[in-house]
Amino acid sequence: YLGDPIDAKTALQYGMVNRVVPGAELEAATLKFARRMALMSPEALAATKLAINRGADAAGFRNAIRAGLDVLAGLYAARTEVGTKFDEIREKEGLGAALRWRAAQFSD
Repeated sequence: YLGDPIDAKTALQYGMVNRVVPGAELEAATLKFARRMALMSPEALAATKLAINRGADAAGFRNAIRAGLDVLAGLYAARTEVGTKFDEIREKEGLGAALRWRAAQFSD
């Protein structure tokens, strides 16, 4: 709910990803995965993708995304004092400075 970043291990625990590899092994693992996928027929891949998407739709995934976007659209469109200040700092001093300013708002 708070939008805190999570690390790869936590994403794995939450089921957001199915595998985590060390950064040094990422390219090799990615190429291995891509090579396996390249051996599959395009028709089989398309059918699998369609089945996954339809399953997600049946579970209400698309409606959940739309509902979230409906809520967030108003938040992004609304101009707040904090948002305006953040944007000013970002434009003048860069994103890093704006993020540090925002973090300082919540420090003890």
